[in-house]
Amino acid sequence: MDDLYNYIDKGGIIFSILLFFSAVGITLIIYKFFEITFFIDFNFKSFEDLLDKSHNIDDFKKSIEGTSDSKKKILLLEIVEILKTNESKSVKEEQTEVLLQKNFIKSQRFLPTLEIIAQVSPLIGLLGTVIGMINSFNELELGGSLVDPSILAGGIWTALLTTAMGLIVAIPALISHYFFEKRLSTLVHISNTFITRLLGKT
Repeated sequence: MDDLYNYIDKGGIIFSILLFFSAVGITLIIYKFFEITFFIDFNFKSFEDLLDKSHNIDDFKKSIEGTSDSKKKILLLEIVEILKTNESKSVKEEQTEVLLQKNFIKSQRFLPTLEIIAQVSPLIGLLGTVIGMINSFNELELGGSLVDPSILAGGIWTALLTTAMGLIVAIPALISHYFFEKRLSTLVHISNTFITRLLGKT
């Protein structure tokens, strides 16, 4: 804890901002991990066995109605009702696509914030670097040949500290953002494949 206070004292306001971004980033990463892993409405993988055992869409509807209530089940029943209409195949595909897209957009909440943290943190760290170097050269100019090396080192310390902190915040945020985007895209692809198979049962 003393080391943290020392870093905050040396890094100044720039380090404090990056520390705040770090806390927000970690919170969002944990939240999105659990949301995408357990609470995404359009992850129909658990219904694939029921689809395989169903002879037609009515059989499948009865099967999922007997499962425990969940948002996935409700969304899937909405899709089933769309596929059971007398509309053309293209209209059904368009309506289900709109429904999935709506849920996909909802599942992307907070990802733009994570992306902003990943992009801005290195720039804030770089700003701290520039400020630290300006302070160092300012002390060098004022002191001339009598400048205290410890004062000069303090500015360099601030510069290196904020640069490192900016990268420490940005790297996990960037990797997590890419991972979550990829995972959501994969789930959408799996869901589209599932719906295509479901359409074949009509």
